[in-house]
Amino acid sequence: MKSMDLFKLLLVLLPAMLLIYVFLIRGWLDNTPGIGGGGYDLTNMYTLAGTGMYLVVLNLFFLIQGAIDNKYYLLAGILLLVIVVVIAVRTF
Repeated sequence: MKSMDLFKLLLVLLPAMLLIYVFLIRGWLDNTPGIGGGGYDLTNMYTLAGTGMYLVVLNLFFLIQGAIDNKYYLLAGILLLVIVVVIAVRTF
């Protein structure tokens, strides 16, 4: 596998690892309020918004760079974007 393919794979897997950490692992390890203070935990909202924007930009980058060469990365990016939208709808 070429180094550019490994870099693209890392770029696609990074938001998936972030979502797994914030929504699964962090919930099991720490049950204290997150950022925002008081009784509100805004970590999930900011994580979903940031991850969604990141995935939109990443998918646009893959499209501009060449959709034929990046078809599997685009598919994974679109699938992750759909997952982010579904989690956002269910969370809020």
